[in-house]
Amino acid sequence: MERTPTKQRPPQISLILRICCGAYLVYLAWDLRSAVTAALQGQGNVLFALAAGVFAVVGALLCFFSIRALIRGEYRLPYESDDDEEEEPPTSAP
Repeated sequence: MERTPTKQRPPQISLILRICCGAYLVYLAWDLRSAVTAALQGQGNVLFALAAGVFAVVGALLCFFSIRALIRGEYRLPYESDDDEEEEPPTSAP
């Protein structure tokens, strides 16, 4: 597995926390399912149904892109820093 050479990689723990947050948003959307069914029957607040939809979509996308970045190795390990990568030395004008 090759690592990406870009400097803009997030730390590995950041991706893990994003997965946890995305899973929590999906859980909240699942927990609001009774409000969604009530809103569809005309008995509840439509705002809860919209919130459940937004939570589900954002949570699923957050999980998807974070898991994809972990699988592809697009992260910085805890012992790495941005300064560790080789930089071109500044050229001096003659």
